[in-house]
Amino acid sequence: MKFLNIWFLILIFFFNILFINFAKSQELQARYQDWSVFKTERGDKIICYMASTPIKSEGNFDKRGEPFFLLTKIDNDSDEISTSSGFIYNKTSNVEVNFGTKKYYLFPYKTIAWANDKNDDADIIKEMQKNPEMIVSGIARDGKIAIDSYSLIGFVQSYKKIKELCQNH
Repeated sequence: MKFLNIWFLILIFFFNILFINFAKSQELQARYQDWSVFKTERGDKIICYMASTPIKSEGNFDKRGEPFFLLTKIDNDSDEISTSSGFIYNKTSNVEVNFGTKKYYLFPYKTIAWANDKNDDADIIKEMQKNPEMIVSGIARDGKIAIDSYSLIGFVQSYKKIKELCQNH
């Protein structure tokens, strides 16, 4: 019994070390209205990202995880958007990002959806800078639908901040 208690304490000690290092590694850098800016390191790479959650959610889902939208910048690489509706997507349905009359389609993989290529990422980011809101619609593997509305207030300031934080790394 004493042997198990020692192993349990050792396990808790290492878990706390890992958790503290993980928590320190993802630091909130700024918050601009409906968007938050974070910076972290993975090995020798600096990763900056901005995140938001919906201001309104509709659909016929019973329950789901927390939906979110991210824009990620890794060192001097292209900026990449991704989103989650809080469930595993239907793999045969695209996720739609809607800016009024302009629509883009993201490809889903499990719980995350991404733009099809860097040009789509760039086009979506341009629209995010010009519009006050976007709507993300996704279909779960069980056929349930989620329609999430995101405010883009604070997006431009957040985008400038992640470019500043990850510049020249």
